[in-house]
Order: sequence, then structure tokens, then C-alpha cells
Amino acid sequence: MKPRILISDGANKNTLAIIRNLGRYYSFDVLTPFPLPLTLSAYSKFSNNIFQVNVSKEAEYYLDILSILKDKNYDVFLPVGLKSYLVASKYRDKFLKYTSLLVPEWEAMKIAYNKDLTMELAKKLGIPTPRTMILTSSNLPSIKEFPVVIKSSDESGAYVKYCNTPEELKRNYNYLRKKSTTNIIAQEYIKGFGTGFYGVCKRGKLYAVFMHRRIKEFPITGGPSAVAEAYYNKKLFNYGRKICKKLKWDGPLMAEFKYSQERDEYYLIELNPKLWGSLDLTIKAGINVPEILIRLALGEKVKPVKTYKKVKFRWVFPDEFKVLMSGGETLKEFFRRELHTYTNLDFSDPLPTLFQIVRGVTEGFWIVVDKKKRFPHGVVKV
Repeated sequence: MKPRILISDGANKNTLAIIRNLGRYYSFDVLTPFPLPLTLSAYSKFSNNIFQVNVSKEAEYYLDILSILKDKNYDVFLPVGLKSYLVASKYRDKFLKYTSLLVPEWEAMKIAYNKDLTMELAKKLGIPTPRTMILTSSNLPSIKEFPVVIKSSDESGAYVKYCNTPEELKRNYNYLRKKSTTNIIAQEYIKGFGTGFYGVCKRGKLYAVFMHRRIKEFPITGGPSAVAEAYYNKKLFNYGRKICKKLKWDGPLMAEFKYSQERDEYYLIELNPKLWGSLDLTIKAGINVPEILIRLALGEKVKPVKTYKKVKFRWVFPDEFKVLMSGGETLKEFFRRELHTYTNLDFSDPLPTLFQIVRGVTEGFWIVVDKKKRFPHGVVKV
């Protein structure tokens, strides 16, 4: 009988990557906050039961998961998204009564998901960071150098804004202040490419290491990977290892950096204490992160993996198509074929692929007609 896994965030592309990668060897039941027709992984031939849960309120999400774990017999609970990891970390001892899982202790999690606390940790470890300050209405005038990036301490995506002038800074600060329940921080804008350190740990020991470089992003001014490639740098590795060791981390951790060619340095932007969106690339590079996580959660012996193949991955739909519709690449680039390059167009599991194509075309249309969807964070002027 296949081991039974309860996995969260069925609408995420990295959840689909896990299910497709391990569906022949494990049985997956899926949690989703959305109706089934809007849940990407619900279309996969490797998904079994789909449970709709309420993620908008932490207490309700916790109780939903606990109820399912009590009612069913799962070998492992595998969180994927940030809210899922936050709940799993905070209520780890409760969940461990009914299943196995590998998530960090709550004190470590608080440091990793609060950006202001992350910056304090980096300074203690000697890891470079952009100039950072906690914003208040009274200290806005003290910012004289632009552009700057402002963001909520515990969120990303819609909670990030680029500011090129004092007027934009004030307007965006007031907007974020209404949206966020935590500190708003301002960071120096680092010009350069985005890169990441990815680790899977148990008590701070690294069992898997991967690094990548972003080639195309959506939004094109900075966001999740639409095209990325495997990457390695010893300095970046040492920075990531320091963080994992200091936090005595359990589970996956992504450290996002920007590389400044002008200064020849990597700057820590934030930590993402969850499974990264570009997981497809890691798997194709030869590091089976989901299986390592499951085996570590079950207490099995795992040999650390630190080498990987030099490959590239394209999330053609919806991500790269949205880059195309934003003017971030040409049709020739979009239809290119390259050696050692994989895509998310998997027609052996066809329904999720068709779902992603339809989603990409639909979202691409709105990107063309609505500039705010094309540049949701604003535009950096350097």
C-alpha cells in the first residue's frame, strides 16, 4: 500500500509539481481554499480526495486540518504555502499526535517570516542586506535616496510597492498601512538579478541544497520566476548555511537574494519559510526535495544531496505568457527551444496543463488592458 500524504495548497504550481513527481509512489489527498474547478491539482490524475478548507482565519484553518488528520490515517502532512507552514509550525505538537511532519519550531518561524526580524538576524550573521528601516508616518521625510522598496513585514506580492519620489512613498505607505497588520519596512533598491538559496534541513543540518538564478519574472519588474536556471555560488551557499544553522531549521527554507554586479555582492532580501514556487526546477536538476521531506518527516535515514545538474525551467503558462503579454520578451523568445530546458507543459497529465494554458491566456488578456495588473508593484525608475 502506498504511504498516504495530506498535502496543502492544491491551487499552487509547486503542489502540482510534488503530486506529479511522487504520485506513482505515494497517495495524495489535497487541501484547497478554493472551489474544485479553480484548484489546479484537482485536475491531476495523481490526486485522490480534495478537501476545501478555510485559510482566511488561522484558527479555522488549524481546526480544519486537525479534523481531517483525526478522521483519516495519514503518514505525513506536507504543507506547501506560507499560511500552511505558519499553522503547521504554530500547532506542530498538536498535529504530531496524528501524523508525521517536518516544520520549524515557532520561535524560528517568527524570525523567518517577519522581514524586520530577518534583517536583524542577517546583520548578526554578517550577511549583507539592503539598507532597511521600519517606516512610520513621522520618519517618511528622512528617506532622501530613491528608488526604495516598501513592504509589509510578513507578506509579499500585493504588499510590495516601488517608490521613486517622496509623493509615491507617502501614497504607497498609506496604502500598505491600511492593508498590513505588521510593520512596514523600507529597503534600498538593489539593481541586479534575483537569485535564491534553497535548503532542506533537520535541526539545522542541511540534507538538500539548491541555488537558482531568475531569468524572467512576473511581474517583470520583480516577482516569482517565469524562467529560471540552476546556479551555484560558494558565497551564496555559505550565507544560506549560516541561516539554517543559526535557526536550527526544520523543513524547507528559501533565502531570496539580489546580486549586485556593481558591488559584486549578494544582498538578502527576505526569507520564505516554505516550499518555493520554482520547485519544478529543483526536481529536474536532480534534487527530489518532496521525497527528502517525506522521508525526514518519517524519521528515515537520508543521505545529504548537495550536487545538481545545470538545467533551466520555463513555466510557459501562465507565468511566461504573462511576461510576453507585459512586453518582457518577444514572440521569438517565447517559442524558442533550448537544450537542457524543461517546461511545465506535461501532457502525460493533461488536464492541469490545459487549465494552466486557459488561465494564462485569460490573465494575459487582462494584463494587456490593465496597466495595474501589468505592474502591480509599480515601476522602478533608475
